[in-house]
Amino acid sequence: MIKKFDGNYRWLSNFWDHPIEVGGKTYPSTEHYYQACKCFPMDDIGHDAIRTAGSPFEAKKLGLQALLRPDWELVKEGVMLTALRAKFLKGTTLAAKLLETGDAPLVEGNHWHDQVYGVCHCSKHKGTGLNVLGKLLMQVRKELQNG
Repeated sequence: MIKKFDGNYRWLSNFWDHPIEVGGKTYPSTEHYYQACKCFPMDDIGHDAIRTAGSPFEAKKLGLQALLRPDWELVKEGVMLTALRAKFLKGTTLAAKLLETGDAPLVEGNHWHDQVYGVCHCSKHKGTGLNVLGKLLMQVRKELQNG
């Protein structure tokens, strides 16, 4: 089991500096893409401000300030899946690394209270969370395994 996306598994994190291309635009990381897709109105100004942010942390900060598109709760997991498929394209080094994890459960363990995309291990949450990011990564891995 991979319990946390740090150290040798930091590349699984959305904060890993690895450009992806979606819809003809390049994003410095999956975090940039995910946060940029939150914007409402879905104009190029807000989207591009986040897309070109200096770091994944800055992209997240801007995304937290963005006016959310009305359908965000309905589309956010699909947006994340699109980002992960772009990050782990078949035939790339990162796809090979993901495949090397075999069938190990992937858990985005954290201490920053993310109980949706991860599992929080702080004293308050004590290992609870939906682990959506881990589940989506395992889905992409399965897609790669199936060719």
